[in-house]
Amino acid sequence: MAHCTKCQTEWTFKDKLRTVKNLYGSAKCPYCGEKQYISMRSKRQGSMLSMIIILAIFIPVFFDIPLMVHILIGAASIIAVLILQVAIIQLSGKEEFPE
Repeated sequence: MAHCTKCQTEWTFKDKLRTVKNLYGSAKCPYCGEKQYISMRSKRQGSMLSMIIILAIFIPVFFDIPLMVHILIGAASIIAVLILQVAIIQLSGKEEFPE
C-alpha cells in the first residue's frame, strides 16, 4: 500500500489514481499537503505490466479467434493492467531517476 512519506497516512485507491493520471507522476498528499512522487520501483513494475497488453493483443493473432473476442481480450487486458498499476504504487518523498 502507498503511504505518505511525511505523515505516514495510507492513500486510497482514488488518491493513487490521481497520481497516475498526472503526467509528472506526482501529487500532493491529501492529508498533509506534501508533494509525493511515484517511486522508481513502481515505475519499473508498471512498465513490465504493460507487456501484458502487448501479449494479449498479439497472441490471439496466431489462433483462429473471432475479431470480437480478440477486441474483448485486448480491452480486458488494458483495464486489468491499469488497475494493477494503481494497486502497486509506492510513494517517494523525492523524484527518483534511473541510474
